[in-house]
Amino acid sequence: MVEGGSSAAARARQRLAAGDVEGARRDAEAIVASASAGSERGAAHLLLSTICDKAGDVEAAMAHAQRALACIPHDPVAHYAHAELQEARLDKQGAIASLKRALEIEPRFAPALRYLAILLGESGDAAGAVVVLEQALHIDPGHAQAWNNLGNAQRTLGRLDEAEASFARALALRPDYPLAACNLGEVQRDRGEVERAEATLRAALARAPGTPFRPIVVLLAGLLRERGALDEAEALYRKAIELSPRESGGQWFNLGWILTERNEPAKAREAYAHGHDADPGDLRSLLGARLTLPMIYTDAAELAAARAGIAAGLSALDRELPVALQGLPEARVVDGLRWSNFFLAYQGQDDRPLQAAYAALAGRVIDAGAPQWHAPRAPRSSRDGRTRIGFASAFFHVGTCGRYFKRWITDLDRTRFEVFVYHLFPGMDEVARAIADRADCFREYGGSRARPSVVAPAIRDDALDVLVYPELGMDACSFALAALRLAPRQYAGWGHPVTTGHATIDAFISSAAMEPEGAQAHYVEPLVTLPGIGTRYEKPVVPGDASRERFALPADRPLLLCPQSLWKIHPENDALFAEVLVANPRVLLVLFAGRHPAITAAFTRRLVTELERHGLAIDECVRVLPQVAHDDYLRINLCCDAMLDTLHWSGGNTSIDAFACGLPIVTLPGAYMRGRQSAGMLRLLGVPELIARDRAEYIALASRLVGDRAWRDELCARIRASHDRLFDVSDAIDALQDLFQGGVPT
Repeated sequence: MVEGGSSAAARARQRLAAGDVEGARRDAEAIVASASAGSERGAAHLLLSTICDKAGDVEAAMAHAQRALACIPHDPVAHYAHAELQEARLDKQGAIASLKRALEIEPRFAPALRYLAILLGESGDAAGAVVVLEQALHIDPGHAQAWNNLGNAQRTLGRLDEAEASFARALALRPDYPLAACNLGEVQRDRGEVERAEATLRAALARAPGTPFRPIVVLLAGLLRERGALDEAEALYRKAIELSPRESGGQWFNLGWILTERNEPAKAREAYAHGHDADPGDLRSLLGARLTLPMIYTDAAELAAARAGIAAGLSALDRELPVALQGLPEARVVDGLRWSNFFLAYQGQDDRPLQAAYAALAGRVIDAGAPQWHAPRAPRSSRDGRTRIGFASAFFHVGTCGRYFKRWITDLDRTRFEVFVYHLFPGMDEVARAIADRADCFREYGGSRARPSVVAPAIRDDALDVLVYPELGMDACSFALAALRLAPRQYAGWGHPVTTGHATIDAFISSAAMEPEGAQAHYVEPLVTLPGIGTRYEKPVVPGDASRERFALPADRPLLLCPQSLWKIHPENDALFAEVLVANPRVLLVLFAGRHPAITAAFTRRLVTELERHGLAIDECVRVLPQVAHDDYLRINLCCDAMLDTLHWSGGNTSIDAFACGLPIVTLPGAYMRGRQSAGMLRLLGVPELIARDRAEYIALASRLVGDRAWRDELCARIRASHDRLFDVSDAIDALQDLFQGGVPT
């Protein structure tokens, strides 16, 4: 630690470097005994401190460090050495104080600045760490590790642009610095620059042909999983598990999700179980092992068995979670609830009992492991009379929920409302920017920061009057947040139209046009309905250059479009589709492929079975198109003759797009709102005759749409003429504002 001038000190250091601890100790003790000057004695005590520390005698090391300080109180290196020992004894604040004293003595002591920044960051003072690191880099701008640490502190503060620049500088200084490359890729991902992030990580792996840096493997696997490259992501996760089996809990969890997305639920549950074995403190793996569902059901019997399995899984979790909770930090408890029963809603049954049971279980977990997050939130006193309202979502971007709920935020009267937005998705696109431009406060929590332990304190500290989750059940982070009490009033929107089950949600906001009579029975929360479709939906811009040839669709056959995600298509649809095709031999049913070939294969196997029962060959009557961009999707709508709605879960955004194109939809409403969206829109458009009363009428309506051109053309014209009843209608926003200010009517 100290450069001494005496030959004895040099000899002691040489012996220590060679591993002769006792010889080094004797030499240093001799210096202490014979030293005439305090500086020489202090340097020897400092050397003895190092020797004792290396020998594992922490108490003696600390004693010698303190004696050194008594001899050389103005030596910054002595204070630095003291700080190292204090940190080793878990006295972080003492270490910080020692480093600050060293810097009072020598303000340009760059190693002390770098060390102080690390301790400040670990203590939660990221802003202080940034200031100190900037000072250190002004003195020594070529220190790659300091640039990396600066990037970490900037990222913690949400200053992602600056963080990216800092990580890039670290990597430029040291191209073989895998940690900086990993951090650069992560911050690029968090900014939504996924292609650049992937390129950064692949380049880093290419620079290290030997054993790969495991965090890069894990991060790249996550990027590939998000964009649907599931097979390559699986291989990378398995490589990460192989590299460090004991630290593989998170990778087993993500592998479980990949297997779920490939419709391999049994293997997924096994992966989750391995994840729990590797990391018993990750509650998510325990939930996954018990609650995973298939994406595609072979038949109704498999669906019934899966549903019974959820009930059994909840019972098992009631026994297992209290054991798993023991000794867990609060952050791990709330982060461990990042789970959503998303696929349950596509079984077509009353989900209230199971959702309520899951929510009650989550509530008991919070009461046991993080009780502060169930404490009531007192109403605040408004200085300007405005209601402070927050919106939290991972879907404030281009997509279904972004299109539905953007206007809930952008159209609020700013003289009545102060708006806070919590963006739980990486990056900013046109929807996110439009929302951010209209928000008083827009907070970003993309990527690794989208965790309840990070987001919940920020929401709580913002002292909201109302907190709104537009689509609970589609995203694991927001569904976990919804189990906490973060605002006096907390509402769920109908982006995922099924009860949340959470006692912490004070109202479920839905669409008056879509809910059936007696709908309150389907919800744990008080049900509030808004006029029309419940939002002010901006009319899509429909392209004018649609042609069947562009998509290799036949020009001489009627086309019936069913554009739903394949996992939304209930097994009961198969026979209905087959009967429509039997009644109309010239019709071609147009579907879209799933995200992974395994999903498409599982669905088509099931459909083939039903078609063959009806004497049909799938190659002759069904066309499965690849997934396409939204503009091309609208063009395909324009190319088709009509849309076949699905049972139990009807079209929502797909129906809106169809109506924007003037495309008629035949629908058979279900018992729950999620199966009645198209019917509600048809009534608003004044075209209720396309709403079937039973399966026979559904088939008859589909047949007439492809067989009676004049009737179909009349319906198309009526739909287009009634667009002002569906698009850009402000009534729902007016009612929403009254709800936000006045609360749920009693």
